[in-house]
Parts: sequence; C-alpha cells; structure tokens
Amino acid sequence: MAMGAANLMTPAERRARRLVQVRRLRRILPIAAIALLAICLLQVVVGGFSGATPEAAQADAARMLSPRFSGRAPDGRRFAITGESGVRSEADLNQIDIAAPVLTLQDGERIQRMTARTGVYDEAAHTLRLIGEVKIDTGGQAQLSAREAVIDTRTGAISGQKGLTVQAGAREVQADSFATDEDGDRIILKGGVRGRLEAPR
Repeated sequence: MAMGAANLMTPAERRARRLVQVRRLRRILPIAAIALLAICLLQVVVGGFSGATPEAAQADAARMLSPRFSGRAPDGRRFAITGESGVRSEADLNQIDIAAPVLTLQDGERIQRMTARTGVYDEAAHTLRLIGEVKIDTGGQAQLSAREAVIDTRTGAISGQKGLTVQAGAREVQADSFATDEDGDRIILKGGVRGRLEAPR
C-alpha cells in the first residue's frame, strides 16, 4: 500500500516529501554527532582516570609521613633515623629521601645527635647522607656544622667533603673535608684547615 501510494504521488509531492526528510536529517545528524562525540570523550576521561589510578597508588605507597628507621650494630650501638616525611625511590627501593632528618646514635650512655635540611638513607649500605645546614652534636663540648656529611650507622663514623666548622667554646676550626673515628673522639681535618682562638677577657 505504501509503495502504491508513493507511485500515485505527483513529482511535486515527491519533491516536497524529500525536502521534509532532508530537513529532519539536518536536525537529527548534528544531534547524533554531538552524542557520539560526548560518548568518545567520556570513554577517554574514564580510561585516563583508570590508567592513572595505579600510578597514584604507587606514589602514595612510596611516600611516608614521619618515617622512622632504627637498628642495632653487632657491637651494641643503636641508631634511630626520623624525619618529617620520606619518599622511597622507585629506581632503588633501598634509597629513601627524608625531609628534616634527625639521626640519633647511642653507644652506651653516650648519645650523638645530627640534623640537616634533607637526607638520603641507604638501607642496604647502612649509610645516611645529610645535606644542607648539617648540625652534629657528638655529645662532648664541641659542636660541628657542615654543608654535607655521610654517617655509617653501623660504626658511627662520620665523613664529609663539603666543609666543616668545629666550635668549642671560644675556639673555632674550619676545614674543607673531615672524618671522625668510630667513637667520635678524634676528628681528622683535611684541606684549607684554619682556626680562630679568642683570648678570654
């Protein structure tokens, strides 16, 4: 019946009918295109979020708040490393970057305390590298400060290649590099050693 009705239509009526269909298509096609574009964008956004989630979870797992590492050397020495925050390196899981680190070394009743702006703790090598405004309290009368220092947490030995200042009362000694023995009783100064002694008044 529909085919017969179409055959009975005059050419003018057929043209009018086609114009109506074209107008409908002109309205429908843009809407369909917009809907298809929205679906594609939604898939891209959802895929991006799902792809980023494991990376974000891994970053959160590597980040630490108030990290703390402690241990005991074979000879009985104890050490503790704390800080404001820490990040474990993805390239080397033994390396932890620590903000505002504090190292405490205890040998019997003697306690040494060291601080810095930042630090890098190597769990495998048992070393802590302090960087920036390093302050070293050896538990004696002298106070040490340096730009950088490396501490072996097993032995308590300290060394550095970035300058040292030793302050003991009115005496002050500076050097380009330094090292201490395991007990911290002896400091070996190397390169550009210079000192100042103020006479008592």
